Amino acid sequence: MEITLNIKGEEKTFVQEFAPLKLYRKALEVEDYAEQKDAEEEKLFDKRLNLIVEVFDKQFTKNELENGLNVINHKEVMYNVIAVGILGNRSLEEQEELGKFMREMEEMAKQEKSQSTTA
Repeated sequence: MEITLNIKGEEKTFVQEFAPLKLYRKALEVEDYAEQKDAEEEKLFDKRLNLIVEVFDKQFTKNELENGLNVINHKEVMYNVIAVGILGNRSLEEQEELGKFMREMEEMAKQEKSQSTTA
């Protein structure tokens, strides 16, 4: 996993090649909290920040993460670390490709159905 932060005006990239399995459980707990009806957005945000700091073995602080991560793509970065890196979900790119493939398959099925009803 990799994350780039702006710390003291300098872009710094942090790499984590090993994350202990216990972080999988913690990520599940955070995402379970996210699915609760009464989940507080700010509390969820803090839980995700804390998890990311722990994933990267405290190579940076929560404050450095919060102030150094670009707001423009923060959701994508958080998704890539938590959902993809820890939980093993498909990347956003893979999901997009899969969606494109499914739309193409649906279109082909419609065409085949249309051809079989007109024949």
